[in-house]
Amino acid sequence: MKSLYPYLFLFFTFHLSAQDTIVKPAPLESFSVSGNYRFFAQHRLFTNPYTYSVLNDQPLYLPNRSIIVGDASQLPELTLNLTGSPSKGTSFGTDLVVWNQNNGNFDYYHNLQLGINLYGNFKTKFGNMSVRAGGIHWHSMTAFTMKSFAGYNRYSIFDRNPWDPQFKDINKRYEDYYKNGAISQDTRWSQQAVQGFILDLTELPLGLTLNMMYGKTQNAGSAFRDLSNVSNDSTNDNFIKFYDNTIPNNVIAGSITKTFKKHRISINSFNRKTYSDELATKVISNNILTSEFFFDLKSFSILGEVGGGHYQDEFKDLGNGEMISLKLNLKKRLTKIPLELHYYRISPNVVNNNAEFVNTSVNEATSASVGTNQVIGANGVLQQNGSAMLGMGQMANNRQGLNINTEFKIKDATVSIGNGVAKEIINENNNISYGHAVNGLTMSRFWRFSFPSNVGPYNTTSVLFRNVFQTINLNDLDNKGEVVNDKFFNNIEAQVKYKLNLFGNPWHLFYLGSYNSVQTKFSPVTVFTEEAYLRFYSHQLESYYRIHPKVVVSQYLGWERAIANYSTEINIESSKPRNQEGIGLGFGVDYMLAKNTAIYLRHRYFSLDDRNFELDQFKGHETTIELKIIF
Repeated sequence: MKSLYPYLFLFFTFHLSAQDTIVKPAPLESFSVSGNYRFFAQHRLFTNPYTYSVLNDQPLYLPNRSIIVGDASQLPELTLNLTGSPSKGTSFGTDLVVWNQNNGNFDYYHNLQLGINLYGNFKTKFGNMSVRAGGIHWHSMTAFTMKSFAGYNRYSIFDRNPWDPQFKDINKRYEDYYKNGAISQDTRWSQQAVQGFILDLTELPLGLTLNMMYGKTQNAGSAFRDLSNVSNDSTNDNFIKFYDNTIPNNVIAGSITKTFKKHRISINSFNRKTYSDELATKVISNNILTSEFFFDLKSFSILGEVGGGHYQDEFKDLGNGEMISLKLNLKKRLTKIPLELHYYRISPNVVNNNAEFVNTSVNEATSASVGTNQVIGANGVLQQNGSAMLGMGQMANNRQGLNINTEFKIKDATVSIGNGVAKEIINENNNISYGHAVNGLTMSRFWRFSFPSNVGPYNTTSVLFRNVFQTINLNDLDNKGEVVNDKFFNNIEAQVKYKLNLFGNPWHLFYLGSYNSVQTKFSPVTVFTEEAYLRFYSHQLESYYRIHPKVVVSQYLGWERAIANYSTEINIESSKPRNQEGIGLGFGVDYMLAKNTAIYLRHRYFSLDDRNFELDQFKGHETTIELKIIF
């Protein structure tokens, strides 16, 4: 019998090989993993430490030296993006983020960042349909409904953002900024965060497109419960165990657009509703209805949006208010140089913290849906408010204004200039707020992982995302403490970008200047005298020289002044108003270690000195190192 075993083995082997092989179809047509690793560390040394608070008339100082691993922007160290497509027209995406503080504890933070997103694209005989649902998506509509401010691409690029892209050519970032006036940004640029359902219908009959959105935005979300083991929750409210409460807190928005040739016109709506009490009886709502239009003609183009809005909460019902924004672009054939005129007027009754304009007239009521532990961002992202001194093109409610911008070339130099004038519609704010162009990012890092308001030695500083602003009060009020004078705003921005070759290598030089004032009378240009409540000037000069195909060295020089007059608050000890000077000196190296891997070193000397407010000052050095790998 043993002699038959080899023959039986061959027989079964031949029999099996002759059968049709059945292979299970692949569950996914495509699947990919991408992402980035970003190590970031900071060393800060104060030669004159900052007074972050005063307790019992005694100043409390930040430590002279600190070494911190991890970015205060709260972005993770490692991000993995996973995308897959089970069939044509459908796909999903998710991510995994890990943040390790390099202290031996690997459980510091790991989670999803944008959640699990679903996508669908379908073609029908009536048009194309695109669906986005699930986690967080980045979306925009119009300036008055849902969008973030992008500006005129006048900004410093010496300090790197966590989301800055990386290229094979280490010099591409600076070359792009010189040529295009902008650098590549990620999908979040000028977009707003949405969690919910987004539907796009395109190529519809009559040249129509339709966009609809339902869900939660950054100031219309809900707080999650912090439960150690929700699977063991056997209470009768088990169905709400993931949320602090089930108070309605949603946004419904949409637009329908008619396109004809190069022109378009749309009708847009944005509606948010929530409640300030747990019984859901005290409503908070804002409603926006607008029409946007764009016409592109031979000599000029015009982009406009007109409409109205309404805001209501438990304390006030503002009624209806008007909004208008008109941008007229005059082309070179008409004016020799391109020229943009932008007029806007936004009523103080219009409030929309998801729009491009800043809310300066209303402190929005807090929604009960943020839960018992309110955190910054749960009911609105902190932004500069009050009578804010804003950048060129930034709109605000309770304000009307006119901006003029142009850009032209002189040989190898690109010159960009803007002049803006504005006036408050109702003079009800008794304070003025302003930011810091030179050391704003450095100051924001004084408060790690939080965004407090009214802090610092005189309780005048508020922390934004990667920036700060300060507030000064007015003293030219009537006997009842009411504002008596109108406020007029002026802003001049000037930028020069220049390129030359030194020893055969490109050298980019950038200058950015800003000249601002707030005063009681109209002026066609910035007021440079003590007639202004507040004058703010800043100058920033940057240099980027590629000394090697893999190495770029950079330098930075920044100087700013904030000078107030005697109609603003006075320091009791000095009997004088604000008089600040800020300085920044920087040096940096970009080094491409290998393909998709680079290291970025930045060192900065920083200082701020208020000559009349003794405690508002600091000096020191800050060194940051960033290792970034893209895959």
